[in-house]
Amino acid sequence: MIQIKITDKDYNEENLFYVQSSLSEFLPVAGCSIYTQKENGRCSLLINCSECYADIVKTEVADKVSEVITIKYKYEFLKKNLKVGGLSEMEKEILMTSLIAADLEDDKRYAFDRIKIFKDITVDGIYNFRLKPLVKKWQDVASYIPTCFLTTQLKEFILYLLENKKRRVYVDGGRVYDSHYRRLKRSSLLGGEDIKIVKEVLLSNCGEVELNGEIPKDDEYYLKEYYCDKLHFSKSSNTMDKYLN
Repeated sequence: MIQIKITDKDYNEENLFYVQSSLSEFLPVAGCSIYTQKENGRCSLLINCSECYADIVKTEVADKVSEVITIKYKYEFLKKNLKVGGLSEMEKEILMTSLIAADLEDDKRYAFDRIKIFKDITVDGIYNFRLKPLVKKWQDVASYIPTCFLTTQLKEFILYLLENKKRRVYVDGGRVYDSHYRRLKRSSLLGGEDIKIVKEVLLSNCGEVELNGEIPKDDEYYLKEYYCDKLHFSKSSNTMDKYLN
């Protein structure tokens, strides 16, 4: 048996919960046992697995930790460093989510390549000491955003991001699923309860949305605003007329 250990500061416990919940179906199949602990101001997620599964478990863990860094850590960075007026608080959240989504796949690859080599993963340590070029890139992005960002500019930016994207996600019962009907939970790394569906859809980097059932009014408004004719309705949905009106 080998042990894979992921640690972060204790106030970032939800980051480890994200890794654990995202792999909740995979880890038991791989015969892993999972433990959590807190000590000395840090929280830890301990995964014990047999050597025959070690490489694939390390790969899956590194993938999820890279999401923690390139979504949660980047969100906290933007929240601190992005000084922009002209938008409502909800629109600022959409802007930050869009900036994360715009480079998410590239950022993830960069972080993943520097995480996968470790069996013991110190999330905040990797962020602070091994990802400085990535953080510098985020600084540059934040510096390019004008201090006054209009609602119309936000819409233009999101429409630009959606160009030529064909993948479809499915919103069913307020939950978002990818094309293989796997539940998407990336927005949980951003916290908050408002426009969770919109943020999840943006983070999926999809080009189309299929909707089944009613969703919160704010989510409804922004999905219609940004996805327009790329917003589709399930044949089983009895709310099509409501959203089209």
